[in-house]
Amino acid sequence: MAFPPAEIVIRQIGSDDAVALAALAMRCEGAAQWGESAYRDISTNGITGWAATRENVILGFIVARSVADEMEILNLGVDPHARRHGNGARLVAKALEAGRSADVHRVYLEVRESNSGAQAFYASMGFVNQGRRRNYYSQPVEDSLVLSIRLD
Repeated sequence: MAFPPAEIVIRQIGSDDAVALAALAMRCEGAAQWGESAYRDISTNGITGWAATRENVILGFIVARSVADEMEILNLGVDPHARRHGNGARLVAKALEAGRSADVHRVYLEVRESNSGAQAFYASMGFVNQGRRRNYYSQPVEDSLVLSIRLD
């Protein structure tokens, strides 16, 4: 008898996820490389995050900060083996849902100018290019594109 595949669960990130999140980020090209302590501090200073899990294994995560009526997506990573299955879209949708619940009017993020895959992904979610930040990234130095979406 075949069992159905386990469902993806989107849940709030907790400080006990720090080790797993830091390890996952290391496998995610393009994700910001934060240390365990940064992930442990999620839920302070308006920062929150969610994890996409299957059978209690973290497949992806998103971290965002809200200030007043704006939200910034700070980091998003999906395990390379779990990509192209809607996990990134589920995580972004969860962040946008939380933003709406918190009366956020606009959500921002930065993406490397050379990361056309990420730009296409965010465009498919409704984000539009709002501008550029010169030399925003290091290693290598590169401009960022500022993308945003209105929630109202």
